[in-house]
Amino acid sequence: MLEAVIDTAIEMTDAERGFLLLKDSAGELVVKVARNIDQTTLDAPDFVLSRSIAKQAAETGQPVVTVDAAGDRRFREAASVSDLHLRSVLAVPLSVKGNVVGTIYVDHRLRKGVFDDEAQAMVMDFAEQAAIAIENARLVSELRRRENQVQALNRRLEHELRVQEQALQGVREELKESRQVAALRYDYRHLVGQTPRMQDLFHLLDRVTDTALPVVIEGESGTGKELVARAIHFNGPRRDRPFVSENCAAIPETLLESTLFGHVKGAFTGADREARGLFAVADGGTLFLDEVAEMSPAMQGKLLRVLQDGEFHRVGGERPQRVDVRVLVATNKNLEALVEQGKFRQDLFFRISVVRLVLPPLRDRSEDIPLLVQHFMKKAAAASDTATKSVDASALAKLCSYRWPGNVRELENEITRAAAFSGPVVTAADLSPQVRSGSDPSTALADERDGMRLRPRVERLERTLIREAMTKCGGNQTKAAKALGLSRFGLQKKLRRYRIAA
Repeated sequence: MLEAVIDTAIEMTDAERGFLLLKDSAGELVVKVARNIDQTTLDAPDFVLSRSIAKQAAETGQPVVTVDAAGDRRFREAASVSDLHLRSVLAVPLSVKGNVVGTIYVDHRLRKGVFDDEAQAMVMDFAEQAAIAIENARLVSELRRRENQVQALNRRLEHELRVQEQALQGVREELKESRQVAALRYDYRHLVGQTPRMQDLFHLLDRVTDTALPVVIEGESGTGKELVARAIHFNGPRRDRPFVSENCAAIPETLLESTLFGHVKGAFTGADREARGLFAVADGGTLFLDEVAEMSPAMQGKLLRVLQDGEFHRVGGERPQRVDVRVLVATNKNLEALVEQGKFRQDLFFRISVVRLVLPPLRDRSEDIPLLVQHFMKKAAAASDTATKSVDASALAKLCSYRWPGNVRELENEITRAAAFSGPVVTAADLSPQVRSGSDPSTALADERDGMRLRPRVERLERTLIREAMTKCGGNQTKAAKALGLSRFGLQKKLRRYRIAA
C-alpha cells in the first residue's frame, strides 16, 4: 500500500522521484518507501533527499513547495539541496485527526517549476485520504499484533492450566487412594433395604465379592450402582488396594482413552508430561466404570483387550503395560438391546456380563422408603452435628406414595433439604411441592407429550398398577395376578411386554 501512495503522488505531479516518510516511535521521520518515476524502488545510495524540506512540512503541518530549491533562500543553507542540485520539490504533511504522522515528498532534479498550485492541491487532497488509509493499516497491524500476543498468552495460560490440572488430578488420586486405604470395610448397611429383591441382591453379592469375575451393575440413575461397586471392593480381597471410580459419560471421547490408559510425553498437543491412566492407578485394586454404554466402539475394543489380556498401551506409547485390575461396570441402559441395535460390541458384552446385578428402582421397593428416610435423617444430623429429627406420619405417607423418578438419590436430596429447613419434626409442609402433591414430573411431561392419545396413557397406567401389585404381593405373581384380575399367564405376558423384572 505504501508503494501505491508514492506511485500515485509521482503520477499526479509528474515528479521524478517520490518518498514516503513516517514518524517512528521517537518522532523522527524515517523513509519507508523510495520510488522512481518508472515505479522502481530506489536503493539506499539513491534515495538521498532534502530532510530539511520534509521536516519543515512535518513540523508546520503545511505543504512546502519550491520551484527552484537551489535558489530558494529558505533552503540555501541546506546541504542536501546544494548537494543534490534540487530544482522542484513538494513536501505535503500526512495528518490524522490533527496529528502529523509523516510526509509525502516528491522532487524533480532537472526541471524548475514542475509543481504548480493545481498539483499541490491534488497532492494535499490525496494526502488526507492516504493518511487515513495508512493509519487504518497501522491500527489493523497493531490489532493483529495484540491479537497474536493475546493468543500466545492464552496458549501459555492453557498450557499452565493443563499442567496444574494434571498435577491436581494426581494429588486427587493419591488422596483418594490414601482415604480408601484408611477407610473402614464397606458392608451392606450402606445399601439400605429389606425387601426380597434387595435381600436377593445381598445374597448374590456374597457370592461374587470374593471372586475376580467382571461384574456389570444395571439400574436406573440414582439407584446406588456405585455403592454396590464399593461394597464389592471393600468387602473383598482387594480392600487394601485402590478403588478408582470414573463416569465414562462425563469425559469427552477425545480424552477418555488418555484418562483410562494414560499417555506419554508428546503424544498429542498439550501432552508436555507423562500421565498415569486410571488402569495404572487402580493396579492391584478395582476400577469402576459408570455409564459404560456411552463408550464409542473404538474405546469398547480397547477396553475388551485389557479385560482379555490384562495389557494396554498408553496413548503414544509403544510398549504394552500389564495391570491386575478388577473391572466393575455400570449402566442405566439395556445392554442387550444395544447389542441387537449394533451400538454395543457383543464380545465386550459377553466379557463384562459374567455376573449381572440388577438394582431395582425405588418405586419397586417402596417398603424400604421408611428405612431409607431414617438412614438419611441420621446422615443429615451427623453432617450438621445436630440431633436426629423425626418424620411425622403424614410426611412419611407422602414420601412412600411418591414415585421417585430420581430413585434413592432424589429421596436423599429431599430428606436433606427437608431436614435443613424443618423444625424438630419434619411435616408434610416441609416437603417439596411435587412430593406433597404426589405428582411425578416425568409423568406430567409424558402426558403433555402424548396429548389425548389413549394407548400410551393406558400403558403407563398398566405399568404403574403392575409394579404396585408386584410390590404389595412381595413378587408373588399368582397373588399379583389375582389382585389385578388377570390370569398368571396374562400377568407374565405383560411383565415381558413392559420389561418389568419379575
